[in-house]
Amino acid sequence: MDTPVLCWCCTINPNILDEEYNACYNAVMEAWPGNPFTERLKEMPRNYDTLREMITYLIPLLMMRQQRIPRTKWKLHQTDRGKKWIEKTVDSGSHPMKQLTTMTGFTTAYDYNLVVLAACQGKRNQVVNIGLGVKRLSSDGVPVQHWAQSQQHKLTQREIQMLTGLQDDVLLSRLIILLTIKESLMNGLGQPVGFDLSRIECNPVEEWMTVDGQPLIGWEFRLFRCQGEALVNEQQFIDQYQMCVAYFRGNNVAKFIFVEKPGDIERLTQYFPFDRLVDVIPRLLQESKTI
Repeated sequence: MDTPVLCWCCTINPNILDEEYNACYNAVMEAWPGNPFTERLKEMPRNYDTLREMITYLIPLLMMRQQRIPRTKWKLHQTDRGKKWIEKTVDSGSHPMKQLTTMTGFTTAYDYNLVVLAACQGKRNQVVNIGLGVKRLSSDGVPVQHWAQSQQHKLTQREIQMLTGLQDDVLLSRLIILLTIKESLMNGLGQPVGFDLSRIECNPVEEWMTVDGQPLIGWEFRLFRCQGEALVNEQQFIDQYQMCVAYFRGNNVAKFIFVEKPGDIERLTQYFPFDRLVDVIPRLLQESKTI
């Protein structure tokens, strides 16, 4: 069965008010008591990176609320590799197989002003194998060729050759596609940040991938682009982001799907601004108190 994958995308304005930051901090502390992240959060610096981390713990609450599943009806679990899934309880009279297929696996990633959660539903051993890569289509304010050179340590020699001689816009696009594919795989496998991405080689056009020279099969990579809007000093900025969702389907091939039609992307994603998330925090907490 083709398990659907959905994404929740939160766009953030860099100019966050103190009361908004405090609302997120207090919400995470209240909604996830005893979670290792809440203990670390007490010592984390008060900055934009910490805010984005906090949002990754608030989006799951919003996701389940939108599915009209009460907080008393689900529990968050995590594997030894840090892969998260939600177990939804079913009525006592339901068939036992329904319990096995009511798991929701999810993962999160962020870059600049966009925080994303990707989720899928099914059996536990399937849904934990979901990964996500998110990168803004930008060379961080430096010439594209210089930025590309700074990323070469993440590529194989064959990948570097594939990118040689390309125009700046094509080079930026293809390089970021390669990086998001690799990062989504590492995220899906639960590998720590800092993994040597040059151990991975892929060609999404020819649909193959290797890790340490060995073919990697069974993974599907769904690639698409989205927009992130930000308001800075009364001026609106719209950034393009490349996203890649990796999911292990267990077949005998590696599959790369480029989602380009606006309607298909719309069915795959749901956008909401940061201020909307802050507005619903009281309702999210009210449901969490019923545990």
